[in-house]
Amino acid sequence: EMASYLGLDFDYFSAISKHDEYILSKYGSADMDLSQKACYLSHYLIYKEIIDKGYNSALILEDDVDFELNITAIMTDIHHDLPPSWETLYIGSCFESMGEQVGKSSSVHRLYKSVAPMCMHAYAVSYSGAQKLIELLDPVVPRGTVDYSLSVVIGEGKVSSYSVHPQPIVQRKSVDNPSDIPKSQLLSFNLLNSTSRFLGHNT
Repeated sequence: EMASYLGLDFDYFSAISKHDEYILSKYGSADMDLSQKACYLSHYLIYKEIIDKGYNSALILEDDVDFELNITAIMTDIHHDLPPSWETLYIGSCFESMGEQVGKSSSVHRLYKSVAPMCMHAYAVSYSGAQKLIELLDPVVPRGTVDYSLSVVIGEGKVSSYSVHPQPIVQRKSVDNPSDIPKSQLLSFNLLNSTSRFLGHNT
């Protein structure tokens, strides 16, 4: 409903299930539970899909996100400041301090160099970014969960990454809609003008 209201068109990618032991058994004995392994592999396979289908870039969203009502205008403004060499763009993240501002936008939502972004409920990957991530990330012997592993290679300067602050896309986690990842914290991030709330849904 939100996508329809906002005029957004999405392709849905079936995530790897934590119950798919056959596939998960092929990807090492990393110190992660099945949900974390499934999450890692799901994102990794999306990067492969970006390359296989020749996408210039792809916006990757989890299925429980909420948008600012003016998300299209926000991202149009952000795109003006986004360097052509970008490889990942965090539109929704958590636990990240703001890096150096990029561009001179005077809007509320501004573009910054990524510092150490965590959470992956809303981020974009360019074609060149996907190529790098396939080489840098290893689902067989991972360095940790997928958001941690990606944050590490960004911190090492191996991926050109930017973040939008404050985030215009957030997760709608609640007691009734918990994360599939065990031990995940129940975090609450507020939007200025929630699309979900505008459409009459509880957030």
